[in-house]
Amino acid sequence: MGIAITLASFLNQNRVEYSIVKHRKTLSSLDSSASAHIPSAQVIKAVLLANAEGDYLLAGIGSGHRLSVLKVSELMGEVYHLADEQDLQALFHDCATGAIPGLAQAYGIKMLLDKRLIDEDRVYIEAGDHCHLIKINHLQYTPLLSGTLLADIIGEPIGTPKFGDYDNCYDKKDANYVMTNSEH
Repeated sequence: MGIAITLASFLNQNRVEYSIVKHRKTLSSLDSSASAHIPSAQVIKAVLLANAEGDYLLAGIGSGHRLSVLKVSELMGEVYHLADEQDLQALFHDCATGAIPGLAQAYGIKMLLDKRLIDEDRVYIEAGDHCHLIKINHLQYTPLLSGTLLADIIGEPIGTPKFGDYDNCYDKKDANYVMTNSEH
C-alpha cells in the first residue's frame, strides 16, 4: 500500500521533506519502532478519540506509552472515549485499519500532541499501512502543527502491569465517570 494518498498530498502541498522507512509488517506503533530500530519516543502513536457530540480528536503520543484518556478528558473539559472502528475507517479511508498517521491536519481533524514529542529532533508517523513509517525532521514537522494543542497526555509505559485501568475510566455509553477494572 505504501504512503496514504491523503497524507502524501498534504506533505507535498506543504513542501515537506520526508523519507520513507520500510520495516517488517507490524500491528502496533511500538512494534514498528522496534522493527525499524527507532526509539519509541520518536514514533508517534495516533489514537482517535470522540466525545458524546461525535466530535473527533486525534491524540499523538510516543509509541512506548499508553494514552491517558482521563488526562485528555480533563484537559478538554469533556469526556472523550476511543472512537469506533467504523469511524476510523471512514475518516482514514485510505489507510489500513490501525495505521493512522500522526498528522491529523492532513485529514481535517483536531489534534492534541504530547508535549514531549516537540523536543525530538525527528519524528516518525505511520504512512497509512503496516510496513512503512514517514520520517520528518523537527523543523519540517512543527510548522504542520498549526492549531495543535500540546500537553502531557501520556499514561503508563507499555509493558507496565495494569492493576487498575484508571486512565480509561469513563463509560463510553452513558458518559458517566466510573471506576472499572474490567480490562484485566
